[in-house]
Amino acid sequence: MSRVAPTSIVLMLTLACFSAARAQDDACCSCPTNRPGVWYTPDLISPAGLCEKPFLFQSPLETTYFTADTVAFRRDWQAKQTFATLNDPTTAALGTHNLDFGHQPGLKVLAGRRLNDSLAVEASFLGLMQWDEARSVQDATLNSQGTLGNLFSPLTSFGSPAQLGLDYNSFVSIHTVSQFNNAELNLRHRLDTVPSGMQFTFIAGLRYMNVHERFEYRARSFSPTPVGTANAVDVVTKNGMFGPQIGGMAEFQIEPRCWISFEAKAVMLANDAGQQTQYTVGPLVGPGTTTNGARTQERATFAGDMAATAVWKFSPAIVGRVGYQGIFIDGLALGSDNFLLNAANMATGPNDLARGGHLAFHGPFAGVTVTW
Repeated sequence: MSRVAPTSIVLMLTLACFSAARAQDDACCSCPTNRPGVWYTPDLISPAGLCEKPFLFQSPLETTYFTADTVAFRRDWQAKQTFATLNDPTTAALGTHNLDFGHQPGLKVLAGRRLNDSLAVEASFLGLMQWDEARSVQDATLNSQGTLGNLFSPLTSFGSPAQLGLDYNSFVSIHTVSQFNNAELNLRHRLDTVPSGMQFTFIAGLRYMNVHERFEYRARSFSPTPVGTANAVDVVTKNGMFGPQIGGMAEFQIEPRCWISFEAKAVMLANDAGQQTQYTVGPLVGPGTTTNGARTQERATFAGDMAATAVWKFSPAIVGRVGYQGIFIDGLALGSDNFLLNAANMATGPNDLARGGHLAFHGPFAGVTVTW
């Protein structure tokens, strides 16, 4: 699925609502008091056929409501890193920029209950998304050691200086698996405003998110002869984040059945971040020597969540939804970020923790809300 700008989606959804509203213009009750831009609903028509008062915005959510959406999110915003150069230290041959973390399917569900006319409590889950991307590069040119391969390793700053057993590779690959899940518990308070075609809601609650990753690096070299060298690095990172959030939502009525909403939340999280690294080196046919290292540390992480939604009320109990959402997180321990760029430290036990990564998860969603 190609990347689509959120602004373009919102504009298309708004135009669709306006078109639907104009198509139903004749269905709006015809009263001598009708004015352009003022809508009336059938339930406000008196027995004599006269409109008693103009339609005022009212959320369609009844005492209890449940929403289910399918989502298609991308994983973006990670800093670019190089993991192989060709012939010299500067000509990049393979890096994270070669991994395309495209749209992956997921699920978003929400259950809520109105406590009174202005207050509701909600619980939601967003996740079940996993990105799995791998890329490799090969080179069969003759090198200065008389073997095949001129791919240089990040463990030697890409051959500065070159080292047998790490550089002069004929094959290098990288592989990332990334998972994301999100859960929230919120109170929504509808703000008192002048009756009109808009409504504003204050949001406060708690959020839990996790981002777990696995990064794998593989390199094969025919040097030193005759056994060659195989290097393998496996990095597993975890981010378990929990904390409070505040935000708000603005809803704008287009016509009695259609409206658009914009929602934004700011989140401050305590992140239990950690990494585990396993480094194995040995001859091409094995066996190799393995070194393990790990580190865990807490840090503050910040996140933002924004969504634009267009809604159409098919019936009093069924509401359709389509929109675009983006979640932005800063202060993460990511798999490739925790690849230790130092051969000496890698061999003695990789125990550093890089926890300054950032990611964006964003994409379209569509679903339905059922109320009762």
